[in-house]
Amino acid sequence: MTKREVRVTCTHDCPDACSSIVTVDGTGRAVDIRADSSHPITGRFLCAKVDRYLERVYSPDRLMSPMRRTGSKGTGEFEPIGWDEALDEIVSRWNDITDRHGPEAILPYSYLGSMGMLDAFGTMDALFNRLGATRLDRSICGPQGFALSFLTGVAWSDPENLPDAATIVVWGMDPVSTSIHTWELIRRARKSNGAKLVVIDPYRSRTAAHADLHLRPHPGTDGALALAAGHVILRDGLADDDFIGARTTDIDAYRTAVEAWTPDRAAAETGIPAADIVTFARLYATARPAAIRYGVGMQRSAGSGSALRAIQCLPALTGQWRWPAGGISNAVSIGELNLGAISRPDLAPPDTRQVSMIQLGRMLGDNAMDPPIRSLYVWNSNPAVIAADQQRVLEGLRRVDLFTVVHDQFMTDTARHGDIVLPATTMLEHADVVGSWGFSYLSWNEAAIDPMGESKSNAEVARLLAGRLGFDDEVFRLDDHELMEMVLADSPAAEAGVTAEALRRDGFARVGSPIGTAVAAETTFAFSCQTLASVGLDPVAEYRPPAHVPSGSGPHPLRLLTLKRHHSINSSYTALPVFLRAEPEPRCEIHPDDATARSITDGDRVRVYNESGEMACTASVTERVMPGTVAVPFGRGRSDAALAGANSLTSDALGDLAGGPTFCDNLVEVEGA
Repeated sequence: MTKREVRVTCTHDCPDACSSIVTVDGTGRAVDIRADSSHPITGRFLCAKVDRYLERVYSPDRLMSPMRRTGSKGTGEFEPIGWDEALDEIVSRWNDITDRHGPEAILPYSYLGSMGMLDAFGTMDALFNRLGATRLDRSICGPQGFALSFLTGVAWSDPENLPDAATIVVWGMDPVSTSIHTWELIRRARKSNGAKLVVIDPYRSRTAAHADLHLRPHPGTDGALALAAGHVILRDGLADDDFIGARTTDIDAYRTAVEAWTPDRAAAETGIPAADIVTFARLYATARPAAIRYGVGMQRSAGSGSALRAIQCLPALTGQWRWPAGGISNAVSIGELNLGAISRPDLAPPDTRQVSMIQLGRMLGDNAMDPPIRSLYVWNSNPAVIAADQQRVLEGLRRVDLFTVVHDQFMTDTARHGDIVLPATTMLEHADVVGSWGFSYLSWNEAAIDPMGESKSNAEVARLLAGRLGFDDEVFRLDDHELMEMVLADSPAAEAGVTAEALRRDGFARVGSPIGTAVAAETTFAFSCQTLASVGLDPVAEYRPPAHVPSGSGPHPLRLLTLKRHHSINSSYTALPVFLRAEPEPRCEIHPDDATARSITDGDRVRVYNESGEMACTASVTERVMPGTVAVPFGRGRSDAALAGANSLTSDALGDLAGGPTFCDNLVEVEGA
């Protein structure tokens, strides 16, 4: 029996969207996964997670059939049932809820646990739009950067040009762990032309360990650093006056905005020595070209939108947009597709209410809304772990009158609270079109293997539920390949010549601006942008401090960092051998000064707590964190009281732009357990 090879693109929530080659033996079993060396971004290697992806596909813990809860919510006690029985029960309960309370009493909850276009943005959305369910604002991860670019009209420079940069600023990102192919581009720049690497991160991450200059601002104070950098550049005569005169407006307004932000003032706010702020500003301003690659980490505080605006001004001030490798480096191929064709927002009734996914806990309160949420349908997400204010989320999930359906590959913490749990396919088991939120490629995927057990894709479940609900719209009658063709038709990608036929034939295609073309080459940058005022931001730039700042006293004097991990993506992988071998227990990283003050030694069991909840960890006494700051891992599974996660400590307050999160605007205390 002969082997065959199938190209599969990773659908995890990561900017890289790696292309891999899966080898399938004659029995239909996937026996190997390796990097697709023909892909310009993926190249010769996969990340530490996907390199062991077959452990996930063939894990003995995979859900293999639909399940019905038999015990109390959260206990994980279920019995297997058939698909017909599961679907009939879901539809029956939804019809009853709709009759009693209206369709807005049903809440869909999803994110990018799988970011294929059909899986994440497809007919499941269309189903709930057609149903008239409450709509979900999916703003939990980095919406501010996309919103700011849209509001100001400032495009990004292509990340594939990073190897040509003379200086690269990685701001609030750890690409060694969270975007390994961004790191490869940076590594090439350093090797080929001696590029300097600046890392701006409160934590000494794997990436920061390689930096020529590591600046460590207090969480949520990035805006003060950006304004101070602008102050130094203008003060020291390092601005690109020719570029400013030809390609910008309102420089005097910007000059006024940064005038008060001296290095000393910024040092007091950020904790970065004033001399290091000056060094950074001069290095950035004199590099030709300099690129900024910012991440999600710095978009988790109340003032993230304002901070990003202050950062956005720096490339214009120094003329970095002159070069293809300059400016702010990012790309989003997802935006090149016709997602509305398959998600059908037009099917939703006018004025359907919308809620923030960050505030799920308060939405699930018994009397929080009118009508109250009576049913929750979860796919591509694990809100029991990843949503803010975890203990309130769990309280809501335990409501006996909340009918919860979870479609997942594993019995996650959220699934343990479900009434019906449905088995989902992995990226090897269904066809999809896959885009990226960090690079400029689209991929066409065919299923490499048959679905495991009775698992089904999101698109298939949407079709089955639509049929039982009597929805006969065309989008629910199309198979996966027809939907894949639809998402490409009448899209920006199609206008650029990327057709379904070509993508199917070639496997992947580049979309957006061609390599070598300077982004914003013919645009004008407005230092005073009035559209920002319409969303409550300063038209120029301002600093908005974190919502909670330590006062030097009080019950919770330490700033909290919730960190992404090297061997996991959000809450994925945390129960698999690939993760447990590397990170067998959650660790609270605390600076030696703070540990000594609390009589904590390395390896002690500790309790991290605040008014929202607590988390049990093992102490790691280290200078990777700054004095006054502690770091705990984000996305750790098991949400029972003894093993609560980082989000037991986080607030569900929203930031200043696009409803972003404030996961890094929280204070805690640590004590021996």
